[in-house]
Amino acid sequence: MISLTQVSKIYAEGRPNQVTALSGIDLTIARDAVTVLRGPSGSGKTTLLSLVACMARPTAGRVTLDGETVSGLPERFLTELRRTTFGFVFQRFNLIRGLSVLENVMLPAAPLGAPHAQVRARALERLAALDLADKAGTKVEHLSGGETQRAAIARALINDAPVLIADEPTANLDTALTERFLEIVAALRAEGRTVVMTSHDPRIWGAEGVDAVVELVDGRIAGEYA
Repeated sequence: MISLTQVSKIYAEGRPNQVTALSGIDLTIARDAVTVLRGPSGSGKTTLLSLVACMARPTAGRVTLDGETVSGLPERFLTELRRTTFGFVFQRFNLIRGLSVLENVMLPAAPLGAPHAQVRARALERLAALDLADKAGTKVEHLSGGETQRAAIARALINDAPVLIADEPTANLDTALTERFLEIVAALRAEGRTVVMTSHDPRIWGAEGVDAVVELVDGRIAGEYA
């Protein structure tokens, strides 16, 4: 379970260009559930996602993970936490051109030092689960949009992270690919994973299998819907 207590985030604090991205956020994100953060551009949802995923620190307030405060941990501990607890799917997927699908998927496991053969087998298993086994040797720039997204999801799960973080994962996908993504999310939830994502997309907000929608306006929570 991830909890935020009176969390605020201010950029360029004390300067003329100071921006308050989040103010007084109290939020609990349930384990083994799908939570969507929604709101207009500039509402603070991406900033909130970055705090949930320990990619940024709050200016004020506290972030806890399973009852332990993580917002004040030294960076080396946060780095380890991100590697083992969170898997990330970015809006533009951020796969590395010139490398194969398999190489991209294996990459996040390198810092953990697991045997190469073990990581390779795990990556191939993830790709097979996402119907990408036949693309393992393909350079990522030759994938379709849906294949690219599935490769990014496989990469996010290579370290068996219990929490999947996704920032606008369907922003560039058509209806068919969005539905495929939601099927994947439902399967991950069934595996016992927690999924937290931002989205402008009403197809995501109203999807069956989404457990909670958190609406943000001007850096504050405007509503929570189950």
